[in-house]
Amino acid sequence: MNAVSYIHPQNTPHMIEAEQQLLGAIMFTGEFVPSIIQRGGAGLFFDPVHARIFERIAEKDKQGHLISPVTIADVMRGDEGLGELGGSGYLARMAGAAISPHAIPSYIDMLSDLSSKRRLVTAMSEARASIDRGDETAAIIAGRLEAAMIEASVGGGSGGPVSIAKATALAMTQAYAAYSGEGESAVRTGLPSLDALMSGLYPGELILLGGRPSMGKTAVSLSIGMNVARAGHGVVIASLEMNPEAMALRALSEATAQAGNGVAYSDIRRGSINEPQIRSMIEASEVVGELPIMFLSRNYSDLGALFAGAKQAHRMMQGGMKLLIVDYAQLLRTNAKSRYEQITEISIALKALAGQLNIPVMALSQLSRAIESRDDKRPMMSDLRESGQLEQDADAVLFCYRDEYYLERERPDEADALAYSAWKDAMHNTKGKLEVIVAKQRQGEIGTAHMRFNPATNMIWEGWN
Repeated sequence: MNAVSYIHPQNTPHMIEAEQQLLGAIMFTGEFVPSIIQRGGAGLFFDPVHARIFERIAEKDKQGHLISPVTIADVMRGDEGLGELGGSGYLARMAGAAISPHAIPSYIDMLSDLSSKRRLVTAMSEARASIDRGDETAAIIAGRLEAAMIEASVGGGSGGPVSIAKATALAMTQAYAAYSGEGESAVRTGLPSLDALMSGLYPGELILLGGRPSMGKTAVSLSIGMNVARAGHGVVIASLEMNPEAMALRALSEATAQAGNGVAYSDIRRGSINEPQIRSMIEASEVVGELPIMFLSRNYSDLGALFAGAKQAHRMMQGGMKLLIVDYAQLLRTNAKSRYEQITEISIALKALAGQLNIPVMALSQLSRAIESRDDKRPMMSDLRESGQLEQDADAVLFCYRDEYYLERERPDEADALAYSAWKDAMHNTKGKLEVIVAKQRQGEIGTAHMRFNPATNMIWEGWN
């Protein structure tokens, strides 16, 4: 096997002096710390000691504490790398070389560009290494490289500046299409109460669907996917948590319920079904099998593989793909080192993929366990786990919530007749109710869509009261 030749760090784009001067400047003012964090934070700095210095500065800024060479030297006492450079004396020299505040934005731009170039260098080096190893297909390597290039350009490919005249013309085209009902580019979820809140899922948009386990987010996304497919639009579901057969089983169960003879998918797995249910499943399989839906399995959990698979499915489908569902975003993998960098890369890549293929992308997301400690367990934006960049890039954020799930786990002892009676009444009132909370929507209002949900068959329908 040929030896892999990686690009030597000395040839990697960087500018130590600019890093020193920028750090020296922000040790006197925390005004630009949020701007640096937004552009990549510690990742802007090539020198690992400089990256750690910025992390300490950012911590001080977040806590509202004084930032100075003295306070930073204090919190970095014992850092071997800083000690080798001269310790507090090195920080003092950086402060002495500080640039003026008005030059800080230009330095941030410069270091951001160098950081992007380093990511490109790393991506190309890793692509060459993958080719030399011969353990991955060209499509996966190309997809990973493309995702890295998009992330490095921070959503590049916008086509350059757009005049207000052109933007206005495009806006009027969309407005007229919505008014006339002809040539509408958005796809409907097929869930009336949700469609009443949202005007549709639009091409180029990233929709985040969050929820704790057992809240129904996979059911909601599958139901939306099937409804979009029933309307004749191509749907691709990247099922990174369950295999395609398990998702198809849920789809079959939902279809039997739609036909009025619902068969629980848990019963199907156990084989606890009768002859009429078998016939119902056969009929449902004929209908479901004709839907324009394709699955990407766990093999596509690498971000590059997802890119390659989605584009391949888009080419294979008659009329192309109109909706991509990723279940779920945190299961995607990248070559980024930190979890923050991984989520950032995933978010930017999914948003860019939506733009490139001109489709809406719905990404599911797990939520923080902090919900469980609250009295009101309805999700909030702050509950998005490891998803700060996803939240920022998303055009809409939806949450699934089932009060019934939590109430079931608060069942009192039947010996306490009063408490047990109150609990039974509460259970009756919440039975089968599902809330889809629209917590963010760039082009519309926020609110809650109320629906009915049968977890056994994956069936979602209207009729809250």
